[in-house]
Amino acid sequence: MTSRRQFLAKFSAAMIGAACLGAASAEAFELQPYRDSAVKAAIASGKPVVVHVYASWCLQCHLQASILDSLKNDPKYQGVSFFRVDYDEQKDVVKKLDCPRSTLIAFRGGKEVSRMSWGVTEGSVTDVLKAAL
Repeated sequence: MTSRRQFLAKFSAAMIGAACLGAASAEAFELQPYRDSAVKAAIASGKPVVVHVYASWCLQCHLQASILDSLKNDPKYQGVSFFRVDYDEQKDVVKKLDCPRSTLIAFRGGKEVSRMSWGVTEGSVTDVLKAAL
């Protein structure tokens, strides 16, 4: 039988190891601020691009961002460029994209291939990401 002290020692060692492993791994992607020229260039390259229309006060936006953050280390998204539109500060972009806040848009091969608004499940978010791949 393991004593409480032995259990805590093993648990602490495992947590430290996991933290070190997590610190050593690079993120597969980083959300970049939406800049028109950078997004146009990324889309024109034909590579996968995902745009997240986000408002800081929007609950659905926060849930989507949390899901995206949980997927940052997934190597399958390493080649995807991710951009975030600030819904309140970039109204011209929101109008051009013709979408509400809390929207994910996927591009592949230079064209839009998927769009989702208001979805807050991991499945709804990953469906858009998969379309970009």
